[in-house]
Amino acid sequence: MQNLTPGNRPEGDSGYLEMMTAVIFMGGLSRQVVMAKWDGFLAAFEQFDVDKVAEFTDVDVERLSNDTRIVRYKAKIRAVVGNAQQMQGLATEHGSFGLWLQQMVQEEGVEASAKELAKRFKYMSEQSSLRYFYAVGEDIGEVDDKIRRKYGSGD
Repeated sequence: MQNLTPGNRPEGDSGYLEMMTAVIFMGGLSRQVVMAKWDGFLAAFEQFDVDKVAEFTDVDVERLSNDTRIVRYKAKIRAVVGNAQQMQGLATEHGSFGLWLQQMVQEEGVEASAKELAKRFKYMSEQSSLRYFYAVGEDIGEVDDKIRRKYGSGD
């Protein structure tokens, strides 16, 4: 990963988008399959620059759905674009997506925050939201080895 180390808080919103994308694409696939194509994801999604990805059009989604450097799942690609737009709106309102997320977890707790994330973001269920929180360094309590290996540093 380029914009973050899994299991640690990202320095900027690009890291949050990068990890959300990883969590979305790892749903139903192994970490190894997704990480083998990660350099392609970085290139295809503009290093996960939230503002750039938020500007992607249907033409971009179609282009990426044919890009062999990434996992070509059109609905998930479209979700990344929509999620970047959602992050962009929250960043405008709260200073950054990361600040919004940290404040929400601190004030509402992990379970309520997972429900909120699942409502606002595509391909993010409550379960995947909890995995996402773990991956971006939020304390979610006990984590089993399978989740630690898949969504943590990979060790």
